[in-house]
Amino acid sequence: MDYFLYKLKFDGAVHFGQSESALSLYTTADHFRADTFFSALCHTALSLWGERGAQDLIESAQRGELLLSDSMPWRDDQYYLPKPCAVSDHKADVPAQLRKAIKKLAWIPIADMGAFESSIRGDSLYTPGDARFGISDERTSAAIVEGEDARPYQVGAFRFYPNCGLYTIVGVSSAAQAERIRKLMTALGMSGIGGKISSGYGSFTVVEELPIINSPDAQINWLNQALNCESAKHWLLLTTSLPNDDELDGVLEDAQYQLVRRAGFVQSDTFAKSPVRKRTQVFMAAGAMLTRRFNGALYSAADAGTHPVLRYAMPIMLGVAF
Repeated sequence: MDYFLYKLKFDGAVHFGQSESALSLYTTADHFRADTFFSALCHTALSLWGERGAQDLIESAQRGELLLSDSMPWRDDQYYLPKPCAVSDHKADVPAQLRKAIKKLAWIPIADMGAFESSIRGDSLYTPGDARFGISDERTSAAIVEGEDARPYQVGAFRFYPNCGLYTIVGVSSAAQAERIRKLMTALGMSGIGGKISSGYGSFTVVEELPIINSPDAQINWLNQALNCESAKHWLLLTTSLPNDDELDGVLEDAQYQLVRRAGFVQSDTFAKSPVRKRTQVFMAAGAMLTRRFNGALYSAADAGTHPVLRYAMPIMLGVAF
């Protein structure tokens, strides 16, 4: 498997609905998850190459020849990872203010992973840096129905600082697959990802595509070693995902993780005559620390429509020593 890092810079505001929130239109996350990413790639493939193009993408994922991470933030030349769900066995006298800062922390720079590991071992205290990548706000839009007054409503939006954005890691099995993903990413950037893309949210530019290989760049080299690790004390989950039934019991043993609800509506004009809610599932969030790897699956997310609706749940993991 060859891995590539896609560095995305957003042209304006984004809206990434939070399935765990009953008010997902009025709130927004600061990143998108892999199931949203896969769905957007499939829609883009359908637009570019028709049903056969979308089906080829689905079949590649089902064979394990296409792997996706959640999106993660970058600032300037620093790339961040989800904070590992790791608990230290060593007791330490941590100042209350630092304890609160670490509890609220969601992302850790790759360059700080060694310092974080040291804190888990009890050798030192990890002091978080600035983890703000943009600002959330609410925007007013209007629903216009012929013959009726416009009805205003609020949309949660997130705008990245000029020196910040998101990146994602994509694993592919061939050069042809890599070229196809490259074309899809360019097209997806123009149409946008997330919610309210018809209103201009979520468009981006791929500012850099980096092969994750042995590299003079310490961050890329660290990722390369962690992605290609054959054995590790723990596996850090980069994809909000779910083991299949045969894997579940073994994966959950000694695992440290948080759960996140995945729901939403089917984004297809041809699936049914009226909006259809997807089946709700509970996934392990990125940042989980596992003692075993798993394959995951593409799960059916809706029934009784004109075509299948699949939810992506196949992970990318990093081997870590803590």
